[in-house]
Amino acid sequence: MYVNGPEEIGVKLEAARVAIAAQLRDLADQIEALPLDGAAEVLSRLGDQIEGLLREADRILGAQGGRRQT
Repeated sequence: MYVNGPEEIGVKLEAARVAIAAQLRDLADQIEALPLDGAAEVLSRLGDQIEGLLREADRILGAQGGRRQT
């Protein structure tokens, strides 16, 4: 597949990031619903770490001229 330029790359990366983040949130919700002691707390921490990684990626993309669209 041919990519036309940096803008198209940014759009494709953002779409992939949004899709991955949504899938991770859905997975975390499914796991939290399981009756496992302490699972919700561990997954909450994992979710916090994932959110931190997403914020850091947004910061890096912003520094490179990319912007996350919300």
